[in-house]
Amino acid sequence: MRIALINVLNPNVRGAMNKDLAGGMGTFSDFGNSFSSRLISVLKKKAVRIPVLSFAYLQAIFLQQGHNVDYIEYSDKKKLFGIYDLMLIYGSIVDYKYENAICKELKKKYRNAKIGFFGTFPTVKSELFEGDFVIRGEAESYFLYEFKNLEKLKGVVNVKKLVGMNDLPSPNFDNFPIQEYSYFPAIKEKPFLTIQASRGCPYSCSYYCAYGMIQGSKYRVREASKIVGDIEFLIKRYKIRGLQFRDPTFGLDREQIKEFARLMKEKKVKIKFGIETRLDILNKEILEELFDVGLRSLNVGIETVHEKIAKENKRKLIEVKHQEDIIKYCNKLGIKISAFYIFGLVGDSAENIKKTVDYAIKLNTNVAQFCISCPYPGTGFYNELTTKNLITEENFEKFNSVNLVFKHGNLTEKQLKNLQEYAFKKYYFRGNYIFNFLKWQLKEFWL
Repeated sequence: MRIALINVLNPNVRGAMNKDLAGGMGTFSDFGNSFSSRLISVLKKKAVRIPVLSFAYLQAIFLQQGHNVDYIEYSDKKKLFGIYDLMLIYGSIVDYKYENAICKELKKKYRNAKIGFFGTFPTVKSELFEGDFVIRGEAESYFLYEFKNLEKLKGVVNVKKLVGMNDLPSPNFDNFPIQEYSYFPAIKEKPFLTIQASRGCPYSCSYYCAYGMIQGSKYRVREASKIVGDIEFLIKRYKIRGLQFRDPTFGLDREQIKEFARLMKEKKVKIKFGIETRLDILNKEILEELFDVGLRSLNVGIETVHEKIAKENKRKLIEVKHQEDIIKYCNKLGIKISAFYIFGLVGDSAENIKKTVDYAIKLNTNVAQFCISCPYPGTGFYNELTTKNLITEENFEKFNSVNLVFKHGNLTEKQLKNLQEYAFKKYYFRGNYIFNFLKWQLKEFWL
């Protein structure tokens, strides 16, 4: 069977779009029209571009099964050649209209091919996608365990089980534009790719988090030997020097991490990598073990400094002393922190947000990301706001963490956008940050 894996790229997008972020919903970063906002948007577009990891796993699965596979980055300005039996398009919340338009164009040309969508947003809002079929659930699981023939691919295809992490082959990035991928300044090494050591998350974040919609709450880990084997494969095949783990919460299984670090040392695997995790599951011993085998970046959620507001939004903050101690120790070791903050939580105010910005400046992490609270469809947060008739935006492409899409009790969208711009300017355009950034660049030279 001839299969096309199609990553639709919209040539008209001004800001930075990464469809594998936000639990696979996708993110779009365009922070406004002022000089400083445009500068930050342009820098982020150039600095951060990551692959849709599911494509790499699907390509590996199909090749393993003996199919012919083409990975294609496609837009209306790039024509597709070849004959295909099956075409899979990744659907995102941030660009689903353009993705549907491309699907219609492909259906006219490839009348005999089955064309369908997969991804987190198609799983949640399958009715918005206009292919022959929509896969609801992990596409890797469906094509690994359940797929029999093309005739079964029609309407909504419900995946019956979650993929076993040890059943996945190493991700295959053949024909991906690997030289274009980047995750600067968190990981400056290139070529750069992504990988997963686990899926699912046992924490009760599904009220607002998009990860659980497709990966579920069941935490599943890949054997340490297989993870190290994946990394060795990527280094040998693609000559990568940088890597980002795309786990929702890396490191929950302590034994997996210890064995991973042991094998990386034993096999003398050289790579610089980053992870996304919770600070409350980290300690000095874990950080030292991971640093010794290449950990150089942590993505962590700080969110807000106001415990009462966090609790009202069903979010649990990290104990402040532990949080600050871990960040200080990371700085000492040489592990950069990318801290994520959320503005416009229910009950939030301009005064509270400014206090959060001041706290972000106190932490002085390598990266600070300031997002506007987003009720992703499929979450409890979205369902609650819908029940209360507080959702104000019908266009789901606006659900991208830079727009206010619900009626806030204290703040307007204009106020929140002004506060977001205020945060970026106050954080990044200051001497202490610039000095700290340059110090990190010099420090990395020796690490």
